[in-house]
Amino acid sequence: MRRISQPDKTIARLETELANLNASREKLLAQRGAAIDELDKARADRRESLGQNADIVATSAAVRDLKARIMDLDELLGDVDHDISEMSERLTRERGVHDRNERADALEKIASATEKCARDVEVAVAGLKSAVIALRAELPEDIKLWPTHYAHRPIGSVDEDKLTASPRELVAGVLADALAQALPDLFDVSRDDYYRSALSRIMMPKGPRADWGSDETTQPLTAVEACEALISERLRELANEIRSGSIGSASDRVRPQVTYLKDPTASRPPDEQVFVTASLSYFATSAGAPLICGRGRAHMLPKPVADLAISRELGHRMSSPEGIEAFEEEKRRRERIRGNGDGAIRHDDCVALGDVLGLRASADEIAEVERAIG
Repeated sequence: MRRISQPDKTIARLETELANLNASREKLLAQRGAAIDELDKARADRRESLGQNADIVATSAAVRDLKARIMDLDELLGDVDHDISEMSERLTRERGVHDRNERADALEKIASATEKCARDVEVAVAGLKSAVIALRAELPEDIKLWPTHYAHRPIGSVDEDKLTASPRELVAGVLADALAQALPDLFDVSRDDYYRSALSRIMMPKGPRADWGSDETTQPLTAVEACEALISERLRELANEIRSGSIGSASDRVRPQVTYLKDPTASRPPDEQVFVTASLSYFATSAGAPLICGRGRAHMLPKPVADLAISRELGHRMSSPEGIEAFEEEKRRRERIRGNGDGAIRHDDCVALGDVLGLRASADEIAEVERAIG
């Protein structure tokens, strides 16, 4: 049986008193109604007695008594209405206090439950920490499995100068996929140039954030699947190649794929603003994937890229009437559809302009450099 708290008892008592007051009011109203009926009858009797030489004094006394009785009942009803009003206000206040206390108690109960769950998470994380440390301990620090020339590391990463994925990054990849596979609703997925999946930190000091991207969204893997994809299958491939004699060591097989800048001291050509009418891509740096320029927007392009794009009818200079007209028309189109343009654009959706700026070395030049550095 539920134990009734003191606030519950107070509210129950007030509700009972209010119900009694309302019942008394109903009785008084009934008595007043009956008295009014009697008064109407007494007045009629008095009028009738006027023409019959009856006892007018007696009938008048009856009328006066009934009027006095009705006045007393009205006074009592006024007192009862006053008490009902005060009792209702007090009951409303008590119920308000009770409801606020119940909501506060519920929040405190949730807070206590989350603290207990958080302690359970700490225990689980301690076990996870041990498993992750053990996984990382199996990987030599100088292991080289994946070149990183297409990777976008966060600025300030401890591995930013390494040409291959570090053991730390490999283990982090396994852990991230395992968490995303087990708890997908905790991860936000965006389409900002590349598909990204991120577990956000809230109200924490700003620090490096993972920035590995893919042109197409992927489903997260389990820890075993991610480990196979990132580590174990790669190691077995290397082991088989070493046994067959096709490579001398793992470091020979996983030599980082490097692209080279032809003239690092060359000055960058000036930029021109171009309204792009068909999505295009071009190599903007000496390494990494081509830069995508989506249609329906104005982009700052190096002059050689701008010249090529315009000659191939992929856009208009914003300094030209055609560019201004196309920009305004696109603006009107977005207002009509209440949108911001197209969604995610893949490299396959673009006209590839290639290495317009001459930032990439030719295959022969790369081979020559490879021979020179051994």
